[in-house]
Amino acid sequence: MGIKVFTDVEINSHRERIKYVLRNFSLAYKVDLTFVDSLDEVSEDDLLIFYGKDFKHSGNVIFIRKSERAIELFERGKAYDEIYDLATIHFVNLSAPLVPEKFDGFSLPIFFKTGEPVFEFEEGCVINFDLLSCAFYFLSSWDERFKTKKDNLGRFPDEENLLVKLGMANFPVVNFYFYILKFLIERNGFVVNGRKWRGKDFAVCLTHDIDVLKKWSAFGVYNEVMNKFIMGREDIQARRERFAKFLYFFAKGMDPYRDGMRKIFEFEKSFGIKSTFFLKSGGKSKYDARYEWNEFMNDFVSELINSNFEIGLHPSFDSFDKIELMEEEKIKLENLTGLKIRGVRQHYLRYNFEKTPLIHSKLGFKYDSTLGFNLRYGFRSGYVFPYKIYDVRNNVELEIYEIPLVFMDSVYQYGRSSAGVEDILNEILKLAEVVKCFGGVMTVLFHNSVYDEFDFKGWNFIYEEFVKFALNEGAFIGSCSEVLDLFENE
Repeated sequence: MGIKVFTDVEINSHRERIKYVLRNFSLAYKVDLTFVDSLDEVSEDDLLIFYGKDFKHSGNVIFIRKSERAIELFERGKAYDEIYDLATIHFVNLSAPLVPEKFDGFSLPIFFKTGEPVFEFEEGCVINFDLLSCAFYFLSSWDERFKTKKDNLGRFPDEENLLVKLGMANFPVVNFYFYILKFLIERNGFVVNGRKWRGKDFAVCLTHDIDVLKKWSAFGVYNEVMNKFIMGREDIQARRERFAKFLYFFAKGMDPYRDGMRKIFEFEKSFGIKSTFFLKSGGKSKYDARYEWNEFMNDFVSELINSNFEIGLHPSFDSFDKIELMEEEKIKLENLTGLKIRGVRQHYLRYNFEKTPLIHSKLGFKYDSTLGFNLRYGFRSGYVFPYKIYDVRNNVELEIYEIPLVFMDSVYQYGRSSAGVEDILNEILKLAEVVKCFGGVMTVLFHNSVYDEFDFKGWNFIYEEFVKFALNEGAFIGSCSEVLDLFENE
């Protein structure tokens, strides 16, 4: 008695897409799926997942009706809203147990619809929309593969993401599709257990990008004197108070960014948790701040290593499409730390699907954690588990995991948002609750500026309260490598 999958698809490229989606479903729930080439391989005791156009269903069958429109779109290499109006996407209200109890009444976007009603439960089960193609669209970041628009830093604009356009970026839509499939498998008598992370209900990847090592660099001092004090926009009394505070910090050798690294480290150690510090080892553009690997930095890195924190590579601004440059920086960081570097997150989240994942894979990285929104929080690929990047040109799964980024502090900083500390904290806690519902992974990024009282006041509170909340909610908190190892092996 097992779960067999038969795909009635003539086009091999599309068959591979469907298999990719189902492999990710299998990994998310630790469900054993067996792909078969003939229905003769399916016994009466098996549950059959049939993906195709027509099937006389009876018994233990989940029939997912394929969409020719989906196949045509993928084969043509077009984004959905480049061909079809968004009005062709339907929202279906779902009730538990088709969705978690928390989301009872949730409106799920479905496209590639194949009939009415959306679900038929009279004999077996029929799904009259191409659930697997919908999942592939988001899981593969299809929009980003074929749309050509870029922002001023050469990145894919958030607003071009179909989930953003549908107002669904705060929900992991792929996980909702998978939850439906999970329920239907359970309905046929199979036990599908939710993920556990060392016995915990969900996982948090706690990460820190160290973009700038010192606030009081030569530029930082100039900025503080000229832009903040002499040319500042605040009233004169406020500027005087800030300048006096700066003089005190500077005279005492207290640097908010450097001190912030240590405070993060000590805070996490006090709770017995580990995180990933993404460190730079190169960069010559105006967007890169070069590190001085001095006594402080060497001692700090040694403490991280001795306490089993993880060090990942934060490559330079120009490295995302240049394998020689990224390789040079990876080797340098490995030489500086004496470690084999497993993970990477691109600076400014610059990412090119045609080149970046191939570079990561060729350089031997185990995972990347770049794919989050640039100017908002949420689920860029609609998913809350690690997954392997899919090469849509060659229809093959790459040997590089993506651990998607869900929240980063800089989304709210540098004048981008007027939200207060409590409002920001509430938003990140809501995201954590969503991830918990699916037993997934929430990757968060807090820079070493969170303890900067000058320009990021209140962020230490947000960071610390989030960590406490996650622990109280039953999260396993760890580095990216820890979480990925649990995902693969537990």
